[in-house]
Amino acid sequence: MLDVIGAGATATSAQDWYSLWKTSPEAKALQEELYSIHVEGRNRPAVEATFHSEFATSWAYQTWELFKRDAQAHWRDPTYLMAKLVLAAVGGLFIGFTFYKSKDSQQGTQNKLFAIFMATIICVPLSNQLQVPFINMRKIYEIRERPSRMYSWTSLVTSQILIEIPWNILASSILFVSWYWTIGFPTSRAGYSYFIMGVVLPFYYTTFGQAVAAMAPSAEIAAVLYSFLFSFVITFNGVLQPFSQLGWWRWMYRLSPFTYLIEGLLGQAIGRQLVNCSPVEFVPINPPSGFTCEQYMAPYIARAGGYLANPLATSACEFCSIRTTDQFLEQAFNIRYDHHWRNLGILIAFSVFNTALVFIFTYLFRIHKGSFLPRKKN
Repeated sequence: MLDVIGAGATATSAQDWYSLWKTSPEAKALQEELYSIHVEGRNRPAVEATFHSEFATSWAYQTWELFKRDAQAHWRDPTYLMAKLVLAAVGGLFIGFTFYKSKDSQQGTQNKLFAIFMATIICVPLSNQLQVPFINMRKIYEIRERPSRMYSWTSLVTSQILIEIPWNILASSILFVSWYWTIGFPTSRAGYSYFIMGVVLPFYYTTFGQAVAAMAPSAEIAAVLYSFLFSFVITFNGVLQPFSQLGWWRWMYRLSPFTYLIEGLLGQAIGRQLVNCSPVEFVPINPPSGFTCEQYMAPYIARAGGYLANPLATSACEFCSIRTTDQFLEQAFNIRYDHHWRNLGILIAFSVFNTALVFIFTYLFRIHKGSFLPRKKN
């Protein structure tokens, strides 16, 4: 090629290749193409400046992808899922057959009260279980994915809440089915009872357990901290220590979410029903001469409640101090049937508050912990 254009050491050229190219049809076609490109570019509108976020994808896309990843991680961990479901099933059957077909006597009514209380306590180990995957996923984010700006921490927290709630609803549903009818609660009232125990309660204990885990550096510390905090919720809900005996601690009774859970479940399940005392629960009373049992006991029953098994008898009156379940629940435990919808709303409000705490505690203790925690010196 150098010899042809006359650029070699001994080569000569009789033509001016530059002039030949400039006058060629190929050069003319190339100039026309370049001109058309310039014209087309000048006619295009100016590119508007757009704001680019810290991450490459939107928040919704991040949350959806993290949700799918968490769902796959749960599915690949059958031990975790089976432990959750078996605990609910075995716990429900154990409590159900412990108080199997409780009668409508005073003792039977009290058995139903403790059956409901014990069923709600199963949420404690269920909450401890979910803290482990929550903290494990958080460690992966802090070590690998946060430095690379793969996604937002709020997307991570949201996906972890969303993936746990369906599984916990399934576990609570298994608990409810194996427990509710075994004890003998009425089917006509099962709808509300299932909604508050099978749907709202899982929402509450999921967010409460994750809020505690958000503060803790490890799953072991989270379990200890959760048990400590939950002891206040259980102690002051009016079952272990009735409301009438709480004294100065009644303010804790009103702060405990389980106060409204227990009242909602008990009021709906056994409220507005008659109590039929068993033979050993009747109090024998002998009226004065010339009085029937009804004549003698009528003023007291009108004031304090109760009923007589033999109102027309003139001796050996059989008196039962409780006639309705509302009387039993209100006098000792401050539980009213009329409050069941109010209690449902309050429990949902507690659950929403817990959800906010998960984000707040994650930010304070893991994302922006240098704001109030001492920084490490270099």
